[in-house]
Amino acid sequence: MPRQLLKADFFWPLATLGLVAIAVLVALVLSLVHQFDSLSREREQALVANGLTGITSEIAHRVVPQTVWDEAVRNLDNRFDPVWASENIGQYLSQTNGFDTSFVLDAGDRAIFAADGPKAVDASAFEAFAPATAGVIASVRTQESARALVNQRRSTPGQIPGPIQASSIAKVNGRLYIVSATLVQSDFGYARPKGPKAPIVVTGMELGQPFLKQFSERFMLTNLHVHGDDSRSDKQQAHIPLRALSGEYLATLDWEPQTPGETMLGQVGGPILIIVGLLSLAALMLYRRVSGMAQSLLASEARATHLAYFDPLTGLPNRTRFQERLDYALDHLRRDHEATVAVHSIDLDRFKEINDLHGHQVGDQLIKLAARRLAAVCRSTDTFARFGADEFAIVQANATAAQAAALADRLIEAMTAPFYLETIRSFIGCSIGITMITDGDVDPGEAIRQADMALTRARADGGSRFCFFEIEMDAAVKTRRSLEIDLREALAAGALEMAYQPQVNHRGVMTGVEALVRWRHPIRGSISPEYFVPIAEECGLISELGLFTIARAFQDSRRWKGLKVAINVSAIQLRTPGFVTAVSTLVSRLRVDPRRFELEITETVLIGDDPETHETLKRLRDLGFSLALDDFGTGYSSLSYLKRFPISKIKIDRSFIANLGIDDEADAVVGAIIRLARALKLNVIAEGVETSEQRDRLAAAGCSEIQGYLFSKPVSAADIEALRAAPTPMRTARAAA
Repeated sequence: MPRQLLKADFFWPLATLGLVAIAVLVALVLSLVHQFDSLSREREQALVANGLTGITSEIAHRVVPQTVWDEAVRNLDNRFDPVWASENIGQYLSQTNGFDTSFVLDAGDRAIFAADGPKAVDASAFEAFAPATAGVIASVRTQESARALVNQRRSTPGQIPGPIQASSIAKVNGRLYIVSATLVQSDFGYARPKGPKAPIVVTGMELGQPFLKQFSERFMLTNLHVHGDDSRSDKQQAHIPLRALSGEYLATLDWEPQTPGETMLGQVGGPILIIVGLLSLAALMLYRRVSGMAQSLLASEARATHLAYFDPLTGLPNRTRFQERLDYALDHLRRDHEATVAVHSIDLDRFKEINDLHGHQVGDQLIKLAARRLAAVCRSTDTFARFGADEFAIVQANATAAQAAALADRLIEAMTAPFYLETIRSFIGCSIGITMITDGDVDPGEAIRQADMALTRARADGGSRFCFFEIEMDAAVKTRRSLEIDLREALAAGALEMAYQPQVNHRGVMTGVEALVRWRHPIRGSISPEYFVPIAEECGLISELGLFTIARAFQDSRRWKGLKVAINVSAIQLRTPGFVTAVSTLVSRLRVDPRRFELEITETVLIGDDPETHETLKRLRDLGFSLALDDFGTGYSSLSYLKRFPISKIKIDRSFIANLGIDDEADAVVGAIIRLARALKLNVIAEGVETSEQRDRLAAAGCSEIQGYLFSKPVSAADIEALRAAPTPMRTARAAA
């Protein structure tokens, strides 16, 4: 009995200890299973999120060959060719790149072409996509405006511009799409958009089963599907939220994550429970298995960390790592006020040309070789990173301007040697923008932006050179914003002025005037309409400015009985809802006769040939206004639209008049325009007449009306009365000027 008690005394404590050990072991295993599965799910979610972002950009980039193309500028901007758009936008993007829908927007962001798959449909189909694509379109317009400001300083003919585009996920009619907006622009500079804004090609690829199947195969995902509600609380699934460009939540992308912990438990849990007596052996086996899993997890985390901070193609730090290193350098700068930091922004010259001609494989090889060559020039203390495509950046800590310039010289020199890529030899070079940071409190993003602005100047100056950031580069943007505010205030206060330029017949007798708006800024002085009118168009003030001009012209016209008054009307005004009603209200309120007024429109208005424009012009004509086509001969579509629209007069552009008597071609073109006007029973007027020889040549060609500095500069309404009251007709008004 004592022996049995002794055994019991030993048995139960040992059994209890064994059970506790087993319980602890089971609890530990279950905890590890949960931890492994959670980490694995988080890693998968991060990988899939980055993959979706990459594919979204990749899909958007497929549109670039069809939009950054001189032919696209000619057929979508200079003149709109629906057949060309159908073949090269609708059919090509659908059949070659798998887009479900595509649209072409004009310079006013109105749809002029739509395609459902390869089939062209009515442009009104864009109405369903308009709200969802407003963000990417606005982003493209912002980039376009920024590039236009830079290009005003200096342009480089023949240089291929980088694409301007934006992409996002959007919901249209309950369906999710990857939408992108890409600016139509020239590649080699042989065709130029005729206005400050170019057309935009908008594409949509549905996140349907075909896309999800390819995506899941690419990332080896199981049961990938889209959940319309926010399902991130479901811990059994892996999720990433799908958001619009604005940040609006759209849906959740769900899939079954890998569960290495559960797999492990299925393999070792049974043997542990069955072979309880072999606790030591089971513990050893479990230890080995857990150890292996832990090492695998650590290796996976190390790989994930590397992917998060380093570029997979070149092995260089990526943008995230670069910003961390820049933050560190700026932190040091805050402690050492005498130190300086140089930030270099680098672009490879002619990389896109090689990539497009020889394919992405050669392009990737070129990126790797260029990265090695540039990295060899940098110091070990410099942070050299790749941002993407052919964009690189350097943080050069503790560097003076001279040292930064020396590094840039070495980088440019290193890139002058040829690159041997498979069977081709290529020369590329690089352009560099540099900003010197002396204030440690500057935002890292601002430092990178300054370097990018300097890079843009370097590329505009011809490439293969470097340029330092200067405050003046930012001044143009700030000045434009300031003028926008001032223009808004000037319109509200009625501070703009009107000037009128006489129009005379072949005998020098004044027959009409053209109304011209003027802005005398209280600080900057007189500002040209060629500068502030585009600002009004961009900031949404053009309708208000246009109605101001029309109202003032109506008021002043009551002084001059018998004179025709020409008023410029923009394409944006004509397409603004309620424009005709507003003009009709002004006619009634100011009691003027619309038959005395001539509305001048440009060929931009006619290019779309849309029903709304037809209806607007018809209603204006019905009110009594006559319509004149301004700047005739500078576009591509005038001849085909002269018969379809109610045009009564054409205005020969000053660019032809300036060369009369100098260039025989100008005389021939002007003569042809006048003969065309006679054949179509249209009146014709020439603007920009400055010499007697030009007047005489126009008279000989049969031009009935003339306008220009030869007779008078634009003058005030009171001066028009004085000119009319003169005892002799206006032969030349240089004296009046």
